Amino acid sequence: MNVKHLIDRAVREYPNHMAVVYKDIRRTFRELDRRVNSLARALRSLGLRKGDRVGILLRNCCEFIEIDFALSKTGIVRVPLNARLTGSDHEYMLNDAEAETLIYGEGFREVVKAIRPRLQRVKRFIEVSEGLSREDRSEALDYEALIQANPSDETPQAEIDEEDLHTLFYTSGTTGKPKGAMLTQKSWANVAINLLLDYGPVTESDVILNTQPLSHGAGFFVLPYFVRGATNVLIPEFKPSLVFETIEREKVTVLKLVPSMLYQLLDAPEKTRYNLTSLHSIIYGGSPIAVPRLIEALRFFGQKLVQLYGQAEAPMCISTLSKSDHLLEGSPEVLKRLSSAGKPCVNVEVRVVNEEGKDLRPGEVGEVIVRGYHIMKGYWKLPEATAEVLRDGWVHTGDLGYFDEGGFLFLVDRKRDVIISGAFNIYPKEIEDVIVTHPKVKEAAVIGVPDEKWGEAVKAVVVPKEGVEIDPEEIIEHCRQHLASFKKPKSVDFVKELPRNPYGKVQKTVLREPYWKGLDRRIH
Repeated sequence: MNVKHLIDRAVREYPNHMAVVYKDIRRTFRELDRRVNSLARALRSLGLRKGDRVGILLRNCCEFIEIDFALSKTGIVRVPLNARLTGSDHEYMLNDAEAETLIYGEGFREVVKAIRPRLQRVKRFIEVSEGLSREDRSEALDYEALIQANPSDETPQAEIDEEDLHTLFYTSGTTGKPKGAMLTQKSWANVAINLLLDYGPVTESDVILNTQPLSHGAGFFVLPYFVRGATNVLIPEFKPSLVFETIEREKVTVLKLVPSMLYQLLDAPEKTRYNLTSLHSIIYGGSPIAVPRLIEALRFFGQKLVQLYGQAEAPMCISTLSKSDHLLEGSPEVLKRLSSAGKPCVNVEVRVVNEEGKDLRPGEVGEVIVRGYHIMKGYWKLPEATAEVLRDGWVHTGDLGYFDEGGFLFLVDRKRDVIISGAFNIYPKEIEDVIVTHPKVKEAAVIGVPDEKWGEAVKAVVVPKEGVEIDPEEIIEHCRQHLASFKKPKSVDFVKELPRNPYGKVQKTVLREPYWKGLDRRIH
């Protein structure tokens, strides 16, 4: 099984269906495929061959999908770059990947110009016009001109093995330099199959709105919906009003976003002005969701939410909390499952193990490990890091969790974020989940800070809701009412916002740094 097969099959099955919509551009499967085949021919004419790496630096647009599919059909390896990262980040990833070609949007011209002298291998630059001036391309080739000069209706002939590298998917780098997770043709195809199995059913009448960057999570959702003849709708950036307008205009049936985006939709004053009745599924994931806000979303949108849990090393599909498990009524045990990550995906094996690799009983906390056809082959050029994470075919996620008696997976925290205070292991997420139930709190992060007596003490960093004031003792007392005494924060800081990386994840290393700076020994 390879990705080329899935693309070609969909084009044969749904030639006249609408494949992609972006602004005023609308392309059928056949029209899109012609451009994909022309681009594939152009890339080959430039000397690119199977296994070569191509960097992609674009915001969401039709061309992103064309590039993805052309590379998939020719066996050229895609290296997607998050547009929100800095030029130095892009420079590092392109050099690490040993990319020889960079395709970038015109809006990134200055970024590319700045890093170009330090790119060690890149010798081909292709610029995608975004309607701005075409002057001063710095010798870059014009994307559209390449397609027009290489017209082709025929899919590229290529011998592609399922174990061939498809994507270098760089991690968010929360624990150091980003690592390139090697995803094979088999990995990418099986992510699509897993998404169809666990987040479907998908039909040719579906319309999915991709609100996230295609360089990251949303990129995995293009293929499964394409395979089923559905329409992929893209927007250039996330704005609540634009999302609502697009849902109403395009009759969007599926919305894919991260929790912070969902919060913005819920907080938007215009949310009741639009017709959102076409929506039947809202797929969310990528970071923890606050249960009070999840309940708010269920009350506004209805029982349409689906949660996914995955990571770069096991993309999108570790477990899922289905629509039917998003319940607002039931026993305490059933209601508690709103805070779970759901059940393991159909085509994936998930275990919770101790330090010796032994399976734990329900309720016992251990590391979540995963096995499936979609997992990474390893980290690019990092055999030691690969051996640490990938053992005997199992990805060791670094996430701590447990199963309940019903088989639902509960994530407790990241191993590296556990606070060790005295003889106790304290899980920040448990405390954060309590703090965000306070009516004056918008967001919270909990970290460990140095303590002479206990080694580490619990500190809460809290973002209050707009226009309200909170006393630290209110937060501590709120935690005292819901948590064991040793878990409550010893101190509370208030901030306007939490530091996040370009992938939207809270940077606890940034929060911890002022307190641990200059110390010889750090517990984490």
